[in-house]
Amino acid sequence: MGHDGPMHILSAHNRSEFLAVPQLIRFDYAHGSDGFEPAFLVKGSTVLLKYIVLGARMQLAFTICGGRLLCALKVYDDGENGCILWSVVEREEELNGIRSLARDEPLAAFLFNELAVNVAWNNLPAQGTLDRLSMWTNNAALGRVDHSAIKGAALPLLNRLHRHIEDEDEWLVLEVGGKSDWKPIRNHFITAGASISLIHLFDDDEGNQQEQLGVWLTDNLQSSGVHHSPQIPKGNGTRELTDILLSHEFGSVLIESKALSVLTRERLPDRAKLTRDVSAHIGKAFAQLRGAMRALKSGVPVTGPKGSTLSVERERPAHAIVLIPDLELVDERAAYGIEFMQDFMSATGGFAHLLDIAELLRIVQAAEMIASRGTTTTPMMAFDYYLVERAKTAANAGTLCIEVLLRFADDETTAD
Repeated sequence: MGHDGPMHILSAHNRSEFLAVPQLIRFDYAHGSDGFEPAFLVKGSTVLLKYIVLGARMQLAFTICGGRLLCALKVYDDGENGCILWSVVEREEELNGIRSLARDEPLAAFLFNELAVNVAWNNLPAQGTLDRLSMWTNNAALGRVDHSAIKGAALPLLNRLHRHIEDEDEWLVLEVGGKSDWKPIRNHFITAGASISLIHLFDDDEGNQQEQLGVWLTDNLQSSGVHHSPQIPKGNGTRELTDILLSHEFGSVLIESKALSVLTRERLPDRAKLTRDVSAHIGKAFAQLRGAMRALKSGVPVTGPKGSTLSVERERPAHAIVLIPDLELVDERAAYGIEFMQDFMSATGGFAHLLDIAELLRIVQAAEMIASRGTTTTPMMAFDYYLVERAKTAANAGTLCIEVLLRFADDETTAD
């Protein structure tokens, strides 16, 4: 992987945490061009990061919770409402970064997407009085946090912050958002097929941007990699079969990606608008996947970008994945219940899946874990198997809109 411009390289601890948690903030005190410098690390969905780089209002807040220093970032991505990313300080380097902020040193912020890839950075001015912050950093306890224990005390504090009813003595709130001059960091990935895949948060082609995230996630599942934009005949030319195709001896996986346009709008859309857009995209994507699976069953040749014929498994049940930016934007979850699943399988002989980037990451991680515990199971075989098990879990849950975690201890998956 390569990149353009300055970027923050995550420590092993932070990288592991950023890959495990969908949304998170952390402070760091890392070696920069001028010695050690404070860094503010933000991990979030690509949609949320676009709101940030387009200048959405943000508040950085601190409070004490059970003797620990709690940090929160509120991003106003829905008018006066918004989402809150938070963490409890655990390590000395985090405190050192916050102490530097309290000394009014420049704070560099780095944005990380679902893949824990640094995609943008900027210097953030923190507007507010910081006297209490120095005192809190001197008195805060450190060490691993029992999140199940502290959550009960943290959630009421966060709720008051969200509802703007926080006590001035309870929270220290700084205005840090509103900047639209974020610097992009372009990341390049060489795929197994020797093509270049670019992750660029500011790419106006937001559909291709999400497809590239899908390529990055799935390309290492098999040595031949994935097929991006495979083609089938149409008249004297060709048309796209689906956005991403994977195939092995036990089946095929088709991924239809539906992104949301945020960067090119005149004003930032509210969550209701994004929800309406996602609903329309999902129906269209599943219709496209039905057509693609019928085409495969009919035996039409499938070709790659250079015109070579691809070997595609067509007889076994295939997996049809609709990839969207954020499952939280799906409002009509009942529409993708057991009746929808049965109808899709009856029409195509395959399994329907509705995923966002974060959930696709979890599935790929689970496949890699399963494969590593065996001797003959490949990551692609494990990916196929796990999708089948996930489809069973979705049927039991009565909706495609689930999040599944792999747990080896009791050999079960859990769904939320």
